[in-house]
Amino acid sequence: MGVPLVGVAALYVIAAFAAPSPLLRIALRCAPILPLAIWTIWFDRSRPLEHHPPMIRSAGRALLLILVMAFVIAVLGLGLNWLYDPNRVV
Repeated sequence: MGVPLVGVAALYVIAAFAAPSPLLRIALRCAPILPLAIWTIWFDRSRPLEHHPPMIRSAGRALLLILVMAFVIAVLGLGLNWLYDPNRVV
């Protein structure tokens, strides 16, 4: 079962670095981080903001998710686009 997944993962990485559209490359590089960020912020045992009221907890977690994804887009998206192909930066 793992061998076909390695092939699919290899194609995914190649597409993430060789796609013709810079926005598609950024989306492909950042997409795997979103489920990890959601799991860490909402469902992990050591959840942040656990002892705050529900409204502050929800708003804080949403803000944390936005900040994490902004960081990921800056590093994996724009940074790698600039590093590998400065002429095609968004």
